[in-house]
Amino acid sequence: MSKLHLRISPHLTSAAFACLFTFCSCDTTVKTDTANVGEAIHKTNKITPSETFQIDTTKSEITWIGAKMTGRHNGYFKIKEGELYMNNGLLSDGRIVIDMANMRAEDKKIDQSSNEKLTKHLRSPDFFDVEKYPTAVFELTGVAPYDSTKTKTQAKAVRNADDALRVKHPTHQVTGNLTLKNKTKSISFPAKVTMDDSVLKAKANFNINRTDWDLVYRSDESLGDKTIYPEVNIGFNIVTKPQSKTNL
Repeated sequence: MSKLHLRISPHLTSAAFACLFTFCSCDTTVKTDTANVGEAIHKTNKITPSETFQIDTTKSEITWIGAKMTGRHNGYFKIKEGELYMNNGLLSDGRIVIDMANMRAEDKKIDQSSNEKLTKHLRSPDFFDVEKYPTAVFELTGVAPYDSTKTKTQAKAVRNADDALRVKHPTHQVTGNLTLKNKTKSISFPAKVTMDDSVLKAKANFNINRTDWDLVYRSDESLGDKTIYPEVNIGFNIVTKPQSKTNL
């Protein structure tokens, strides 16, 4: 009986070997809700709000998780300023200005020096080019009650390690224009909007494809284990300061 010899290339990385050994594709992307992305929406019917809520930039945050074949990295976008508006007790509008110049990697799996190196690269022209585009903007264009039947469908889905990221019991389907590097696309995603002691709060977590905003660095799968997946996970945790009444 002939013997089967398995020859391993010395150039095969340990991560790639693990993939082969477990017969998996090493898909490290975040498994959560995916935002619907489309062309920018031009909002024409501006409604004067009855209440204005200023975003508390010290308590609010926007998180990100990026993935490649060999793992993930995560960090934060700071919020520069923003407001949410309500009309007759309902969320109707809003605008968030994101401070891209101070975005950062804050991955506990790597040391501080590596985080600083990653942060510098993400701020470079390869990615966000923050010297040229120091801010990004998310502007609400529509808010609708969330279809609860979608939650039932999700409950039947296969459980995975990323379920903790998914917003539980969303209340609204939020739609808005996201402008990155001077390119605007409409995104729509589930969110949980609550009022607690006159403080308006909003949470959301979803994936977008960065190439829709021409962020294409190492998105080509032909690069093998050097590929950085185009899917990026975004988390919103918005807390407002006490409301102010708008004089009509």
